Amino acid sequence: MFFPIALGGYFFLGSRERPSEWANIWLIFLSLFFYSYWDIRYLPLLLLSIGGNYFVSGVIILRRRMKQPAKSVFLLGMIFNAGLLGFFKYTDFFIENLNFLGENIPLLHIVLPLGISFFTITQMVYLVDCYEGVAKERNLVHYALFVSFFPHLLAGPILYHRSMMKQFNDRTLRLVDWDNLGRGLTLFIIGLAKKVLIADSFVSFVGSGFAHPEHLTLLDSWAVAVCYMMQLYFDFSGYSDMAVGIARMMNIQIPINFDAPYRAYGIINFWQRWHMSLTTTITNYLYTPMIMAFKKITFGKAMLATFLSMLIAGAWHGAGWNYIIFGALHGGGLVLNHTWKKYHFWMWRPLGYVLTLLLVLAAFVFFRANSVADALQVLYAMAGGHGVALPSSVAGVASHYFDVPVEILAGGHLPKKVFLVSLLLVALCPSSNCLVKNIQPNNKWAFAVAILFVWAIMSLSQVTAFLYFQF
Repeated sequence: MFFPIALGGYFFLGSRERPSEWANIWLIFLSLFFYSYWDIRYLPLLLLSIGGNYFVSGVIILRRRMKQPAKSVFLLGMIFNAGLLGFFKYTDFFIENLNFLGENIPLLHIVLPLGISFFTITQMVYLVDCYEGVAKERNLVHYALFVSFFPHLLAGPILYHRSMMKQFNDRTLRLVDWDNLGRGLTLFIIGLAKKVLIADSFVSFVGSGFAHPEHLTLLDSWAVAVCYMMQLYFDFSGYSDMAVGIARMMNIQIPINFDAPYRAYGIINFWQRWHMSLTTTITNYLYTPMIMAFKKITFGKAMLATFLSMLIAGAWHGAGWNYIIFGALHGGGLVLNHTWKKYHFWMWRPLGYVLTLLLVLAAFVFFRANSVADALQVLYAMAGGHGVALPSSVAGVASHYFDVPVEILAGGHLPKKVFLVSLLLVALCPSSNCLVKNIQPNNKWAFAVAILFVWAIMSLSQVTAFLYFQF
C-alpha cells in the first residue's frame, strides 16, 4: 500500500498550478515513515545526522564565502559522522580485539541501524564537496530529501548532490511521465523477481553450508560458495533495480549500480561493473585524495593508494577481520591487474574471466563467513582438504571403477533449477537496465511483466532481509 500512496501524493501535489515544495516535503515525510517502520527508535539518529550535517555544511559554505578558513569546521563534521558510524558499527569489534589481548570488557551488543553506512557516507561526501567549493546550494527541503530519499536510503546506490539537487528543484519532474512510469515499474518488478524468485531460493542452502563449514567436502563447498555468489548478486542488484525503478517512476534518475559484473575480464573491470556508485566514491573520495597527498606520484604510490582504498572499503562493509581480508584480496587483485596492464603482459581472455571469478569467489567466502576461521574452513574444503563426497548416483560408479573411497553427499538441498537459471542469466542475459532501455512497449511486454509480478508476489512466503541491509 505504501508506494501507490507515495506516488499518487507526489504527482497530486506536484501537478498543482501554483509551484511549491509540497511534493518534495511529501517524499521526506514518507521517507521518514518508511525508515521508522523498521524501528522508530532510530528515527532520531537519522534526524540528528541530517540536522548536524546540514548545519556543518552551512557553516563551511558561509566561511568559504567570507574567505575564512573552514578546515576546522570540516574536520569536526567528518569526526561527527565517523563517530556516529564508529559507535554503532565498530564498538563491539574494538572491544572484541581488546579482549583478545587480555582485557575482559563486556560487549555492548549494539544493533546496527539500517542504512547508517549509506546515509553517513552520502553526507561525508557532501561535506567534502562543500569544503572544496563544489556544493553551494542551501535548501533544507532538498538536502533532507537527498539524504532520506526512501528508495536508496537503506542500501544505496550512493547519491551525489550535484545531480540530485538539480532534479529536486525541477518542477517539471513532478508531473506524470507514462514512459518513465512503465519502464520504472518494469525495472522494479525485475528487481523484485531477482530477490524473491532467485536470491531467496539460496538462503537455506547457503545458510546451512556456512553454519557448519567443517562438514563441507569438495563438491558441496564449491556449490555453497558459488550459490552465495549468485545469492549476493541477485539480492543486491535486485534491490538496486527496485530503487532505480521506483525513482524513475517519479521521474528521478539515480545511479545504476550493476552492469553484468560476473562477465568481467579483470578485477579492474569487475569494479567498473559491481556496486558502481561505491566504486565512484572510492575513486573520488579515497583514492584521489591519497594520490594528491604525495608530492611526486609514482606507479608504486598509486598502487599503495589503490590497496589502502580497498582495505578501507572492506572495513566499511562490516566490523570484522573477514571484511578487512575481503578488501585486502580485492586491493591485491587490483594492484596485480594494474601491474599486468602496465607491463603489457599477455593474458588469454577466457583465462582472465576465470581468474577474476576465482578471486571474487574467494573474497566472497570471507565476506559471507561468520569468522575468518570459518572462511578458511570453506576454502580448505574447496581445495579438497575435507575429502570428496559425491551424489549417490555417481558415488557407486566412482568407487567401483576407480577404486576411490567416497562418501555420499549429505546436507542441504541445492536448488538445482534456480542454480542453473542463475548461471545462465549472469552469463548470457543483458543487464536489467539494458533490457528496460531497449523494451518496445506493447501488450506482450505488459502481459509478461504482469505474470512476473504475480509470480513474485505469490512467492513471498517468508521474510528475508536484503543482504546489504547489514552493511
